[in-house]
Amino acid sequence: MISIKKLSFSYPKKPRLCEEMDLELGEGKIIGLLGMNGAGKSTLMRLMAGLLKPVSGEVKFQEISTFDRAVSFLNQMIFVPEKVSVPEFLKVNEYVSIYKDFYTGFDLERFEKLLSEFQIIGNQRISNLSFGQQKKLQIAIGLSTGAKLLLFDEPTNGLDIPSKSTFRRVLSGSLQEDQTMVISTHQVKDIENLVDQIIVLDEGKVKLHADLEALENQFVFSQGPQAPEQAVFVESHLLGAQYITRQLEGERISGGSPDLELLFNAVIAGKLTGEFLSTQNQVTHE
Repeated sequence: MISIKKLSFSYPKKPRLCEEMDLELGEGKIIGLLGMNGAGKSTLMRLMAGLLKPVSGEVKFQEISTFDRAVSFLNQMIFVPEKVSVPEFLKVNEYVSIYKDFYTGFDLERFEKLLSEFQIIGNQRISNLSFGQQKKLQIAIGLSTGAKLLLFDEPTNGLDIPSKSTFRRVLSGSLQEDQTMVISTHQVKDIENLVDQIIVLDEGKVKLHADLEALENQFVFSQGPQAPEQAVFVESHLLGAQYITRQLEGERISGGSPDLELLFNAVIAGKLTGEFLSTQNQVTHE
């Protein structure tokens, strides 16, 4: 689906945000893109969308360079930025009647259902919508395009708690086998139990790209009064500690779904990396 090879990028007179980055994203996955502020999450999303040109290397969608902005690519990609910009003089239904013509697979019935889920009325003027409602409008459009590649940058920013719950509900199980969704966020809890894969960016590098199922098979994410000595990563708090330990061979322990916030902190601290996971895989299969 998306192939990134030897990608480097920087803005003029600023440090590089991507440095010789390699990444492959397959179909049928919801991928969480995590990183600290300034780590380059939004920049990577814009490179995937073809809105920025790499300094070197390549970003391809099904062998098409994204920066070429070919019609065949644009028809299969939707990018929902963190800061929405919509024509406020139009009504919602007028806006979508224009937007849908750019996507041959646009599902108007699904769009209207999502509007209902998000409690937005079609004949409302966009200027009368709050920022959160405008954000939900863009999300509803994005999910209705039928695009193969969906890029959502901080989609839950500006949403209240019920809207976040609705976002997770409508997204869960709605992705088709030939679609890929990348969600960039710093609000890790908003995408827990939703994503299939996780990517952690730090210092211009991909520090981790892993399936959550594989992580669950290799590690236990738990908490208690005290962390065991063999813990890979520990975070202490007033009531004890949260920690990550390795699964013992032949003793599968259920620790539930990986705690993404704990996982992210472990990666940033250098306790869990792609290299570490590769080593664990080698040990497991020996």
